[in-house]
Amino acid sequence: MRQIDVNFFPGWVRKSLTFTIDDGNIPMDRKFMEYVKPAGIRGTFNLKTPLTAMPLEDYVTFYKGYEIANHCKFHAYALTEKTKREIKNELFDPETADKAYAYLTDEPDLYRIHTYAWTYLAGTPEKYLDCVDQCQKQLEEMFGKGKIRGFVWPCGEQKNEKTFDLLKQYGFQSIRKTGTTTDSTGFALPADRTVWSYNANYTNLCPVAKLYDEYPDDGELKFFALGVHSKDFETYGKWDDLKFFCDLLGNRPEDFWYASVGEIFDYEDAVKAIEITEEKIVNPTPIDLFIKIDGKRYTLAANSEIVF
Repeated sequence: MRQIDVNFFPGWVRKSLTFTIDDGNIPMDRKFMEYVKPAGIRGTFNLKTPLTAMPLEDYVTFYKGYEIANHCKFHAYALTEKTKREIKNELFDPETADKAYAYLTDEPDLYRIHTYAWTYLAGTPEKYLDCVDQCQKQLEEMFGKGKIRGFVWPCGEQKNEKTFDLLKQYGFQSIRKTGTTTDSTGFALPADRTVWSYNANYTNLCPVAKLYDEYPDDGELKFFALGVHSKDFETYGKWDDLKFFCDLLGNRPEDFWYASVGEIFDYEDAVKAIEITEEKIVNPTPIDLFIKIDGKRYTLAANSEIVF
């Protein structure tokens, strides 16, 4: 009986490596790229709109070679019913504020929320999805129709069920929240792509990278994503940690597949679509797949089959 193993990324490796970086901070993203690019590490930048740091055409050049995801217009929050009930009409006083004060902006159903700590914009579920859609349209105009396939919650997953339901119906390939998973899932690919998150950020990058490097081969596809802001490495003086990460895990195509978030999920879907019978193995997808039959390496080309 033939031994067929389909759990390989390109290059017959088990482990994938990516990053998911929020906000589109041009100076800090540029510095971040100076570390990851020479190491061959690829990933996804999550952009909020409107984009104002440089001419729009320059964004396309700047992020060439990387995947772009939707990070919502205005970096908005999803307004909760609780916050709406707490709206106060008097002027906001940061010295005495003990709850959120909210005021309508020039855009219907979009509120400017003030707390003692900070100010942000928040929309009703319908308005929030409108902000998502406006961001999507601008990014697609810049980077190409169908190229923006992922969504990343600004400031973490929003606790608004109606907004979440609307967002899931939008058709994104994945929806990312915030928070490090470290190795709690055995570095498995996300079981639910509507609530996935990254494995490490600036606070724990070095130890988690070591764990991933040493993680034993259990025959399953593995996933490591670094998040969450390029500016974190500057703010907290952690560029040396990023250098350690790149030195340790970069430039090792014999061990890791470097890809964007979307590419990794595409590949996982293609692996799941493989059809195996006693007579043949069929790849019905447009992606070349890497498999082993009785320990021997084979490339199962896109839309092809291997007949026994």
